[in-house]
Parts: sequence; structure tokens; C-alpha cells
Amino acid sequence: MEDTKILLSIDGGGIRGLIPGIILAELEKRVTEELKKENPNADFRCADFFDIMAGTSTGSILVASLAVPDDNNRPRYSGSFMVDFFHKHGTDVFPNYSPFGYIGNLLKNVTNVHKGAKLSNMANSVVGVVKKESLKVETKVRSMTDNESSVKVEKKSFVGTIMDFFNPNKEKNNETNDRAVDEIDSKVEESGSKIKTDDVKKSNTEDGTTSKTEIVNTEVTTTDVTKNKEDEDESFMEHFKELDDFLATYDPFKPRYDAVGFEKLLTEYFYEYKIKDAVNGVNIFITSYNISSGERTFFTNLTSEHDDVLMKDAIRASASAPTYFPAKNLSNKYFVDGGVFMNNPTTRAYLEARQKYPKSKFIIISLGTGRYLKPLEKYHNAGIAQWVSPLISVLMDSEQLNHHDIIKILANLDGTKYYRIQPTLEEELNLASVSENDVKKLIDIGNKAIADPENKLDEITKLLVDKCKTINIK
Repeated sequence: MEDTKILLSIDGGGIRGLIPGIILAELEKRVTEELKKENPNADFRCADFFDIMAGTSTGSILVASLAVPDDNNRPRYSGSFMVDFFHKHGTDVFPNYSPFGYIGNLLKNVTNVHKGAKLSNMANSVVGVVKKESLKVETKVRSMTDNESSVKVEKKSFVGTIMDFFNPNKEKNNETNDRAVDEIDSKVEESGSKIKTDDVKKSNTEDGTTSKTEIVNTEVTTTDVTKNKEDEDESFMEHFKELDDFLATYDPFKPRYDAVGFEKLLTEYFYEYKIKDAVNGVNIFITSYNISSGERTFFTNLTSEHDDVLMKDAIRASASAPTYFPAKNLSNKYFVDGGVFMNNPTTRAYLEARQKYPKSKFIIISLGTGRYLKPLEKYHNAGIAQWVSPLISVLMDSEQLNHHDIIKILANLDGTKYYRIQPTLEEELNLASVSENDVKKLIDIGNKAIADPENKLDEITKLLVDKCKTINIK
């Protein structure tokens, strides 16, 4: 029978690795159910029917985990196990994401409003927003209490934190903060005068005498309104206190996460297994970028160069996304996320595999982590402040599409069967957004991809079943 190699490739995408994880779990389930018809004890894992498994970033976590052996030299982890892994440990890898998401959205909104603004003007815009909201809060609070000094100190601290976050010149910041506080004090005094005048007018009758009944009614109404104001202000201040606390600890000159939790998980689940220890002799292929030498790096056992590299180290090197995690130090060389040059590793892994197995036929199954088709017309005349975020997405999306087109052409030339499953996202989901709501959305997306007939899971399952029938598993 003709030798056929089946290659699995998984894109990068952070927590969106849940999507390919769900697809792999479904494939394992379908293959095993089909083979149980002939053998009730059948229990097949991905490492049983994939010969080469390639991954970038979150894809590296999946492919390496599926290749970890157990004590009986069987695949230790299944696709369904890895779905639970992502669901359970997302917050360990990306802790405290929510506050950063809030400030990120705040900056994005300010940027969109001030489309022509320079980066320096963005800081002023944010301070303007804070001043406006601070004025509202202080006006409300001062109407309820005579203790004005405590309010002023708390508000000034918040404004000061915002200013320090955007401008390292602390002295200028302090001067600007003082001016901002003086302006707010002035506006509050004007607002206070107006409120007092209005109260007097409402308390007097047309002939200038005071109505006792009206005063009693006003006091009752004020009590109810004050309670509502207290509730509103408490909620409002708690919301901004969360942001204030985060800004006090966030350093824009360091990665968002220290990778301590991430590395602890890798040690817990990957032990000290090396790339050469991959179960069933499966070839794994993990991308990374060496920033010490400016070279692309492929941690793989397709060759012997990286045989002794620990799986957990290769993963950390591949998933060290700049700005998210510090680079991984291996033998005094620093490595960052392979997604900086190859988020979709399918083409390169296929070419490397063909060099090792020149006489084999190939089946390629390439899994994406979701693609969001974001309209970009509003950036037609934008500058750096607006293009920073969308430009990265455009470059990565274009790179993935290029690899998809290239592998399609190569597959047509040599008779390789090629399947690409890349769900379209209805909204943009950040790679570190690990909230329960976003995780649920990712699970739904994965399930929809399974049910979509265009993804040909039935056809893929049949090919995998045929492959497994040729293997003798003890």
C-alpha cells in the first residue's frame, strides 16, 4: 500500500486555540466511534493518525501536548483534554486581563473620536474625559456632603495617574494636574452656586414668603434622590477605582504578563520531555524567532538539531508574543513568538516533511483560530495613532492567506489532499480575552465549524479512519 503521511498544522491565536482544539476533539471522537464498530476497545488519539504536527504560538501548545507520551508510551493528552485545558487555564496564562481591556477600549474610542490627533494629543483627550467625569462626580458628592477635601484628593490622584501613564515628565504632569484641579474647582463652585439659587427659588412662593409645606416636601424628595445618587456614585467610583488601581501597577515599558503562571503550567503538563520523546515517533514542528541573531527557528525532530530541546521550552519560545510575554532565554539566546513571521506554519512544515519523506503522499489538515473581516475604510486617511492596531492584524491576516494560497497551488501540483478550516468571526476577539463570555463564544464558533459542511469533516474523518486501520495499536 502506498505510504501516506498526514500533516496537521495549527495557526497562532492565543485563547482562540480553543477553536482548533474543539475540532480535534471532534475528529478523535468520530474516528474512535467508527473504529469501535470493528473493535469495541478502540481508543484513538490525534498522535495515532497524524504523522507530522506543526504549530505556531497557541498551535505549538496543542501539537506538543498531543505528542506527550504517558507511562505506557501512549498519547497522554486527548483533544477533549486540551479543550478543557484552555478553558480551565486561560486566566492562569493571561491573568487580570479585564482592566487592560478596559483601558485598551478607552484609548481606542478616544483615537476614533480624534482621528486626526497626534499621539501627544491623545493624552490630552483622555485627561479631558477624566476631567469631565470627575466634575460630574464631585458636583454630586459635594451636594451630599460637606467633606470636600477627601473628594478632591481622590479625584486628583486619579487624574494624576492618567497623566503619569501617558507622560513620563512627572514635573509637568504635576503642574498640569494642579491646573486641572483648579479648573474643576472653579466649575464646581459655579455649579454649586447655581444649585443653591435654584433651591431658593423653588422654596419661595410668588409673594416672596416661605411655604413650610413646600420645605417639608422638598426634604422628603431630597432624601430619596440622595439615596439614588449615593448608589450611582458608589458604582461609578468603584468602576474608576478598578482602572486607577490597574494604572498604578501597569508599566507600559514591560510585557503585560510575566509568564510565571504560563511556565508553571508548562512544567506541570509537559514535565521534562524533549522534542525527540514525541509519542509514536510523531514529527513535531514548532516555529519561533531568534531575536538575538535575527533568525527564524524551527524546533523540530524532522532533523536532529533540536532533539534535546524540552517541549515546554519550545512552546514558551513559540508563544512569547511581544508586548504580552518576555522573550524566552534558551542558551543565552532570546526567542519570541513564531507568529512575527509565520502565524500559519503549514507551507514550511509541508516542505520540510517532503524533504524527509520524498516518496510519500500527503494529506494536509490546516486549522485556523478564526478570522475577523474588519472593515478598514475609516483608516483611508489615518496616521500612526490609528493604524498601529489594525496594521498588525492586516499583516498577520495577509500572511495567513498567502500561505493558504501557496499550499493550495502546491497541493494541486503534486496531488496532495489539502483541507483548510478557518472560521469567520462575527466580532474581533482578542487573543488574551479569557472572560467566560468570550470563551463561550469561542466554543460556539468551534461547534459551528464542526457542523459546517464546507469544512468536510466527514471526508476528513474517513481518511483518518483509513489511516488508523493500517496501524497496530497495542
